[in-house]
Amino acid sequence: MKKRRVRETVLALGAESKGVYALQKGRRLIVSRDFGDLADYDNFSRFEKAVKRELKRSSPGIIVSDMHPGYNSTDLAEEIMPDSARLFKVQHHHAHIASCMRDNDLKGRVIGVAFDGTGYGPDGSIWGGEFLISTFKSFKRAAHLEYLPMPGGDKAVAEPWRMAAAYLQNSFGDKFLDLKIPFVRRLNKDDWHKLKYAVERKINSPLTSSVGRLFDAVSSIILCIFKVNFEAEAAIDLQKSAQEAFGEKGRYKNNVIRRKGIYVIDVKEMIRGIVRDIEDGIGPPIIAARFHNSISNIILTVCRSLRRESGIKRVAFGGGVFQNRLLFEKALALLNHSGFDLYTHRAFPATDAGISVGQAAIALASPVRPSNITKRSNGARN
Repeated sequence: MKKRRVRETVLALGAESKGVYALQKGRRLIVSRDFGDLADYDNFSRFEKAVKRELKRSSPGIIVSDMHPGYNSTDLAEEIMPDSARLFKVQHHHAHIASCMRDNDLKGRVIGVAFDGTGYGPDGSIWGGEFLISTFKSFKRAAHLEYLPMPGGDKAVAEPWRMAAAYLQNSFGDKFLDLKIPFVRRLNKDDWHKLKYAVERKINSPLTSSVGRLFDAVSSIILCIFKVNFEAEAAIDLQKSAQEAFGEKGRYKNNVIRRKGIYVIDVKEMIRGIVRDIEDGIGPPIIAARFHNSISNIILTVCRSLRRESGIKRVAFGGGVFQNRLLFEKALALLNHSGFDLYTHRAFPATDAGISVGQAAIALASPVRPSNITKRSNGARN
């Protein structure tokens, strides 16, 4: 008679922007409330107390964290790990897709589409526009949005004009400052020259493949949004604008290029097309709708290529960008029409609030290897 595997108790601490931990004990999954952004001292203090209470009560054998070395939740996982436990670090976007798979009771391989604002990549860059061939045990990065510098690092989240200027520089070079569009007329050229200097010298300008930052850039170019009060505010305004152009079918050209066994999504032509439309006097709602059509078509194009190579027709969505209902519905219609089976979140959030659920599922499914188990750290937490 086959011996039944005993499940270890797993405590997964999630990510940073949404402080949610998950406890897997046997077949029982317990998910905490959202403690908020853990970069905030008060939020983190409450989260830390709750996690330590859970640690004492449950005595987990595995503690899971994000791979990001700067997350408070990652530092906390290293600090609280008992000598008898193992620390397991999980890549952010793999956790997003695993969360969706867990939500839909999926086994085997899926094409995971993980679109969000920020996630630490194993190459040290900021990921966020990812296509993964994923199981619970492992993932392979199969495609991603082209890398661009993020001028000023985290400041680019609050000031989307920075990513807008970076994308325009990438598409037009220095000549973008001569473009006859409202964004360029309002842009403080001295501020941009200082940032460009920093970018060229790789000063506080990490590379990012984030679709969230692309949405910020396009929102700023089309709607002249230079500052926001919260993450995704500009993208929400862009979605609202696009919904005013109901029925618009147009889209912009994009290039999906094969480089060293991976697809890279080059959006230079899309940015140039957006600028042409602005120069031609086409209204923001139509341009915003065409942008949404373009992103949904990119999802279809890449998923088709990956299906041809892998035979996988199941697609799992994850990441906060898919809170954009317009984008989700457009992508859903295209994928369904092309014969894909699409899965999205039902019980757990698509945002970072669902990350801990995916982390726990990955830790339970994965073999214990030196590459994913980290020894206890004696370093102090910042």
